[in-house]
Amino acid sequence: MSAQTRSKNTQFKKGQSGNPRGRPKQAKRPKSLGFLFRKVAQEQVRLEIDGDAVTMLRWSAYVNQIYTMALNKDIAAARLLDQLRRQFPGDPLPGDKITFGITEADERL
Repeated sequence: MSAQTRSKNTQFKKGQSGNPRGRPKQAKRPKSLGFLFRKVAQEQVRLEIDGDAVTMLRWSAYVNQIYTMALNKDIAAARLLDQLRRQFPGDPLPGDKITFGITEADERL
């Protein structure tokens, strides 16, 4: 009997799994705070705005609330809105209105 034939005969016993204990379970990887923040920010929430039910991303609702507070002269909200704008500048989407600020020095040019 060759070595290859002998190993085939004794490789698995009839009726017994090749790996009776199965694959070892992997430890769960801890999730970063950034991952959790993005996961929660992308959740859909249902809100009532002016009597209408609206569904939007939690992040959108958060930014809308800060924007509303800033428009109502909440200085802390205005600062936070400015920080968010600087941190996430992004380009305007097609069709977005663009506003330019012109100083007196610009006018003299």
